[in-house]
Amino acid sequence: MSATDEVLDLLPAYVADELAAAERERVERALAASPRLHDELVRYRRLFVLLAALADEEVALGATAERRMLRQLAIGWYLGGVARFVEGVAGAYGRALIHYLGGGRAPRSQQGGR
Repeated sequence: MSATDEVLDLLPAYVADELAAAERERVERALAASPRLHDELVRYRRLFVLLAALADEEVALGATAERRMLRQLAIGWYLGGVARFVEGVAGAYGRALIHYLGGGRAPRSQQGGR
């Protein structure tokens, strides 16, 4: 790994102000000598600003939406378990049963427009 690559790996910690004094000085010397590293520094600073803005943004779900999402996850988990059980027990017959019960039904556009 080249010295530039090593400094490049330190840039996120430099932007986050997490480097020891010696590493910080090393990064600053490399930044002064390398336009490429300086460009990467600018990119990391922008990224950190965006991440900070996202961290401040609070996403609030209504109770109804949260309940619907949890219900859909639970139903999907349950039906997936049932499908695996039926397939394991009944093999091809189980797959046919799942298809018949709607697990393998084609969308309406593929059923001839019915």
